[in-house]
Amino acid sequence: MRLILASLSMLLLVAAAPAPDPLLEKVIAGARAVTPATTAFERTARTVSKDEKGATETRVRVDRWDGNQLVPVSIDGKPPTAEQLAEMQKATAGRPVPGYHRVADFLKNGAVRVPDPQGRTVYRVTGLPKGTVNIGKDISSNLVGEAVVDTSGPQPYVSRLRVYLPKPLSFFMVAKLDAYEQINEYRLGPSGKPALFKALQAMSGAQFGKAGSTRTEATYNALR
Repeated sequence: MRLILASLSMLLLVAAAPAPDPLLEKVIAGARAVTPATTAFERTARTVSKDEKGATETRVRVDRWDGNQLVPVSIDGKPPTAEQLAEMQKATAGRPVPGYHRVADFLKNGAVRVPDPQGRTVYRVTGLPKGTVNIGKDISSNLVGEAVVDTSGPQPYVSRLRVYLPKPLSFFMVAKLDAYEQINEYRLGPSGKPALFKALQAMSGAQFGKAGSTRTEATYNALR
């Protein structure tokens, strides 16, 4: 009897295995081929922070990735100070470099094709890889990602990736994240490979009873 039950269990596991998706496999392989070491870009990011009284603060930062390291070029139009350089090195230590290669990490585990009213090819993944989004707390596992695939050329690629928080999230007993959304747009770069060229990140919430929001718009200029 035990042998029969074990055999039935194995059959159920085999039956439950998802069928291979050739298109998804091509997209993931294409993203893996665009390694950080083979790319270079300059990023200009404009961040607007707003408090509960409506007061705003705007910061503009320019960074450059040379294939080896991410270096700040200017902050609010001025060269970064030694203190600002140290802060950035600490903030970015161990975090992935932005770029099209990250698409493979998003889609390789659990991505499923979903219906789209506009007739586009869309894949959804629930729960992103650890370390994808950290806002003082890693919220990656709480996020949902939706990738739109451009199939018009010989090599399909993700042209738009939207990451969002499906419901409010409370943490540390003193903070609440009401909304989070990030939209990355990709297009073919000078090398003919997909590259990140625009990103939007917006979030709102409260901490210690004080509400606020931030919105960052970034443009990426591919250098190779």
